[in-house]
Amino acid sequence: MRIFAHAVLAFFAVAVHAQILTTEVWVGKLEMGEKLVVTELRNVSEHAGYDNQPAFFPDGRTMVYTSEVASLADNGLGLHAFFVDLNTWARTPLIGARGFSPTPTADGRNLMMLREGRVWLHELDGREVRALTETKDAGYYARFDDRTYALFMNDKDRRIVIYDARAKSLDTRAIGANTAPYRIPGQQAVTFVAEEPFPRPENAGVVARTQFLRRLDLKTREVTTLATIPFKTGGQHVWTSRGTILIASGPTIYEWSPARSEEWKPVYQAEHPDLQGISRVALSPKGDRIALVSTPRAETVLRESRTASNRALAARDAGGAASLFSSDGKVTASSGRTFEGREGIEKALAEQFAQHPDIVFERTPETLAISGTDNAASERGTWTGNWTNAAGPVSVHGEYMAVWRRTIGDNGIPSWTTQSELFAALACAGAGCASR
Repeated sequence: MRIFAHAVLAFFAVAVHAQILTTEVWVGKLEMGEKLVVTELRNVSEHAGYDNQPAFFPDGRTMVYTSEVASLADNGLGLHAFFVDLNTWARTPLIGARGFSPTPTADGRNLMMLREGRVWLHELDGREVRALTETKDAGYYARFDDRTYALFMNDKDRRIVIYDARAKSLDTRAIGANTAPYRIPGQQAVTFVAEEPFPRPENAGVVARTQFLRRLDLKTREVTTLATIPFKTGGQHVWTSRGTILIASGPTIYEWSPARSEEWKPVYQAEHPDLQGISRVALSPKGDRIALVSTPRAETVLRESRTASNRALAARDAGGAASLFSSDGKVTASSGRTFEGREGIEKALAEQFAQHPDIVFERTPETLAISGTDNAASERGTWTGNWTNAAGPVSVHGEYMAVWRRTIGDNGIPSWTTQSELFAALACAGAGCASR
């Protein structure tokens, strides 16, 4: 489990505090009618960490996704692709195919990956063939042919560009994008989601943003606005065989049609507790299967958040440990001292690390209770603290209680932060206890 350190891939533009980014890939059978009928859903990734960006091969029998195996750094070197056989459900790791956005080529004979700001071509056994783009900060891509790409650039302007692989030229056509460019079937065009105002005004308090669905025509190079998106969403979407778009917000999937540009029709509502934060949708070529990416249930997120917090404390990372608190979070130490605000908590931890170079804290949750009436959860458990002072070693243990708060981000995804922690010391052992 990793602390989310960059905001561009998958959960762009929502992190006002660090987030635990664990996502799972689900696949099910699909019937498309007035509503989406999804059956036989199964978790095909089953992995604590980042699993995302599913794509189907042209034959419809195989799917690929990317999985975090070392880190979630922007360069993509800490991830690699997995194949999933949709008949047997066997998973095959492609260790050599590192990066984000695994995408089969149009003929299904090769695999493209994004890492270190470039698009790379791989054999289906994972072996690298060559770089397809001479770029440094591409964040998403849509390939039209050997020469022409639409790229999302992972830079401060979040540009959508047309890239010419022969001329190695970048033509910026839009800024403020939140998503990849998605190919429109049968057209030399892509859609993407962008926000306004962009950039957001500084020192203007809470500024409401509006997201728009936009189209870039690669022939005319014209960008047009297709629709305003009236709900919170990360913006990642997929085109269907009937010429419509599917886009998710929390547990709901909406459908949009160019023929009814002002209507966003809810066509699927997930009931499974592990599908309440859907961020991405993919469809098989025949439209008979659907892949969903979602954050897991609250209990899983909270337990993995505590694991990440303990890991940050063990690494003496004051900022990482404090980042899981809300901006007005509060800690009451066993001494009775109170530390308020994320910055105040970080400062207190940094001072303890400096004062006691060998200090180690760890919390072990024993019960988690999710509120049925409020966006809150309680966590109770035991804690230990071990360090050495001038008088000798200190080993303290006791009990703690934490209160978590849930918010829904601009991307429509539930997010949990610690509102408060209260510690009680019940026993101390070691020569340094008297002067602790």
